Amino acid sequence: MRDLLGQAWRWPLYSAKRLLVSTIAVIAVLIAVSAINHSGTGHRHAAPAGSSPTSAPASTSPDTSASPSSTATNYSQAIDTARAFVTAWASHPAQKDEWLAGVTRYATTDFANSLGSVDPSNVHATKITGTLKLTDTGSSDQTSVAVPTDGGTVSVTLTADGTGGWQVSDLRPGAQAAE
Repeated sequence: MRDLLGQAWRWPLYSAKRLLVSTIAVIAVLIAVSAINHSGTGHRHAAPAGSSPTSAPASTSPDTSASPSSTATNYSQAIDTARAFVTAWASHPAQKDEWLAGVTRYATTDFANSLGSVDPSNVHATKITGTLKLTDTGSSDQTSVAVPTDGGTVSVTLTADGTGGWQVSDLRPGAQAAE
């Protein structure tokens, strides 16, 4: 075995051509592995049907201290959208269609489709109970907002819609605001 490894190690060193081919192959493998590792970093999942994250009406003011001053207006709009979405999410109308119309108007198409499988009676929150806080401002086209509710804090992920507004692309229980 040791002899076999020694031969494999010496093979690229026999000629400049073999060394070049070996180097290119190693670089190609490293690039492929890197691409595979980074391909899933922006993927988010919708809250599962029957989950209980939610909240409702709130007149709390947004905490935009974590946002850069040049984009504070955009982040302020994101917080407003998160507030409106969670308010609709935590509402408990008599008809599911009414609830679904209220939440999907703030959601991306993919997330709106996922919301169709949620039973609103499984949403335990009824109101927003504190100040909304930005938890992720690392991108100009996506951010997250922690929304405290009487059913627990939820994390609302928002994506820029290309027209200066924001749409909700995910909702997760247990958010923690960045300090």
